[in-house]
Amino acid sequence: MRPCFSVLLLAAAPLAAQPAPQAMTVQAAPATPLPLPGYVADRPLLSLLRLLPPPPDAGSSEAKADHYLYRDSRRGIGGPEWRKAQGQLGIGSAEYQKAVACAVGATINYKATPATMTLLIRAGADLSRAVTAAKDYYKRPRPFTTDRGKACDPESAVDGGKRLGFAYPSGHAGVGWLWGLILADVRAERSAEVLKFGKATGDLRIACRVHWASDVTGGRLMATALYQQIADTADYKADLLKAKAELTLAPVPEGCPAT
Repeated sequence: MRPCFSVLLLAAAPLAAQPAPQAMTVQAAPATPLPLPGYVADRPLLSLLRLLPPPPDAGSSEAKADHYLYRDSRRGIGGPEWRKAQGQLGIGSAEYQKAVACAVGATINYKATPATMTLLIRAGADLSRAVTAAKDYYKRPRPFTTDRGKACDPESAVDGGKRLGFAYPSGHAGVGWLWGLILADVRAERSAEVLKFGKATGDLRIACRVHWASDVTGGRLMATALYQQIADTADYKADLLKAKAELTLAPVPEGCPAT
């Protein structure tokens, strides 16, 4: 992910109550609320790291598959998935916000759906903590650093891509999948759509050539294990009930592709 995953979460907090770095056309909204604590903020960091297996060993069949898929992804440079990945480099981008809204079938922001945003941001804070610790522990290089290959994120060409940080696990894949699981709780009748959105978030990181396939798998594994802990908390259950109620009244987003 980009330099600090928690910064991305704050930037996306209102999805987006304030303009993200990319050009956006969204209605002005209230000031962004103060950062919210995670649902399992009291859990020891080591216990969160244990939710994730290590990345593949060099020379293993999984590592070989990673390299094969990375080489094969050259064929997609400049193609539809590449361009889509460029539009979703940050979870605060207009394109990403639209993907979330279209998946859940409701406009989501702090003004219209504060309880839903509370779910996403609090869970995201838990994930940020876990992903950051794992990246710092494993220090896995990004794929494009191994061959100076092209990647869709312009940061990959700056200072060897150091601003993007380490690769394992993928924070984008993790947050997409975690939010997909949560939104499937909130709006069960849209579970297929939101889980498809959640998976696509990680897939686009492979198309972008900034993550190995196993980074994406690792992000989803961490998100799934973390979700199981989060969903068992009393705070999550209370926030979930509020989110379910408010989404029944949330406006339907416009311009979504037919499903």
